Amino acid sequence: MAIREMSIEEKYNGLFDFYVLEDAISYAYHEEQGTVEKWLDYTLEVYKSYMGQMLEMMKTLTPKQFANQMVNMQQMWQPLSDLELSWVSDREAVMRYKNCEILRRSRELVKKAGLKIDPKFYCKMCQYRSAHPRHFMRDLGMDMSCEFEENGCKWTMKLK
Repeated sequence: MAIREMSIEEKYNGLFDFYVLEDAISYAYHEEQGTVEKWLDYTLEVYKSYMGQMLEMMKTLTPKQFANQMVNMQQMWQPLSDLELSWVSDREAVMRYKNCEILRRSRELVKKAGLKIDPKFYCKMCQYRSAHPRHFMRDLGMDMSCEFEENGCKWTMKLK
């Protein structure tokens, strides 16, 4: 069998699947142990300390720049064609994941791995983190809420 260089798409898809599967394994374990909230609290603390300098820079953005940056960053997980950004007011934006790639992959990987968890585990993790009083968005003066949809979700971002 010959060794060949993987394409960028193959590398991305492999890393993405690994990322989703690692979270699924961690979630399944912590759910079984009754420590999901503690795990998510700890994860949020680590993210917040890791992202410190970026958060300081984000404080200088206008609401429109901030929302556009959020959509830009989401392209790591979601094709741009499946993201929708709309403005309710100059201080409130709605970002919709129409066909969430993480949810699609979670459904496939959870089934393939035989994990006994709801494939929407990732959605629940994101919802818990965003509502957390120590979420870094609070430091930016932003309230976020999430509504689940069949194949995605809708995030409302309100700047205080």
